[in-house]
Amino acid sequence: MDQIVDDRASVAGEVTPGQARLLDAMPELADCHYPEVRDAIPASNYTDPTRYEAELKAVWKGVPVIAAPSALLPEAKSYHQVTIAGMPVLLTRNKAGVAKAFANVCRHRGMKLCTSDKTEKAPRIVCPYHAWTYDLDGKLIGLPRSETFPGLPKSELGLLELPSREAGGLIWVGLDPEKSYDFSTVDGELAEDLSALGLDRAWLYDHASFPVKANWKLVMDSMLDSYHVTRLHKDSLAQFSVDSENQIDRIGSHIRNAAHRANFERKLITRRHDELRWIMVFSYIGFPNGIIVVSPHYTSLGVVRPISVDECVVDYYLLAHDKPTTERAEDRLKRSLELMTQVFAEEDYWAAAMCHAGLASGTLKEVQIGGMEVQIRMFQDAVTDCLERQ
Repeated sequence: MDQIVDDRASVAGEVTPGQARLLDAMPELADCHYPEVRDAIPASNYTDPTRYEAELKAVWKGVPVIAAPSALLPEAKSYHQVTIAGMPVLLTRNKAGVAKAFANVCRHRGMKLCTSDKTEKAPRIVCPYHAWTYDLDGKLIGLPRSETFPGLPKSELGLLELPSREAGGLIWVGLDPEKSYDFSTVDGELAEDLSALGLDRAWLYDHASFPVKANWKLVMDSMLDSYHVTRLHKDSLAQFSVDSENQIDRIGSHIRNAAHRANFERKLITRRHDELRWIMVFSYIGFPNGIIVVSPHYTSLGVVRPISVDECVVDYYLLAHDKPTTERAEDRLKRSLELMTQVFAEEDYWAAAMCHAGLASGTLKEVQIGGMEVQIRMFQDAVTDCLERQ
């Protein structure tokens, strides 16, 4: 086995205690038992505009949300912008290499400072409207014709900073600048797990954004069941997958999952992720908007951003375990990106949109949940918990 592993991406991470518990509970494929569960979720959870508005306040502005992977800002003195639940967010990595988040709004007239969809590399940001200039710590450092603003308190007109934390290879942001956020929910065990998987040292191969005509929770649901994998993905992922008795637990509101690959055997279980990823799949739901799925040569990260009750955007990032150094490795990542674009955009996100169209008809009062979809209930309960705490 060592000889085979030499040709594989090296992550060098050892499993964490939480990951080890799931591994130790995984049965042989022949011994899998599929839970018998009968459950239902109100259809209005996905289509009710009033509930959606409550979710914006209780979930999207109530808890830290994922803005992007750390790999999107790989170097000091870089920045990137993204809009999350109506908040224009500017992510920066200052000259010391520290990631920060600000409202992407100039303090002069409210212009969006950064309008590019790409990561920019520069030590300062210049407003495209009147050229007010800020450093990557948010400080206002210059403006043209400053004499026309007598007594302007520059020190008080820095960018509005948003609470943020970089942990486990992800940048988490609190969208309400007036609120104090509990970032211990994303530090600790979750960050330890994601770092063991190599997310904190991953290399971003490529990324793309996909608009989806569906409620944001339907996109999350599409990644929360193992029931659809060999069916919806029959022409794509099914070749690598098998119906599995998933091992599932929670880290606070986040969900951790371990699933079999078709070649799984208990005797092949080790404590090294660069070996495990060939026989099983670790996946995570980073509550409320992160979808993390580990593959042999890369990790898929989906970051969901709501637009309206019936529309969202998914930012998909293909995070390689190593920067490719050979043409073969480069070609493998290219083909992986093509596959995952098909799997997510043309299959999962398509299914979410078709589900929303069906639910919006008012035909159903509730959606049915079975034993291979229990994670949907876990996720929906976490959303409801946020609403009830308001």
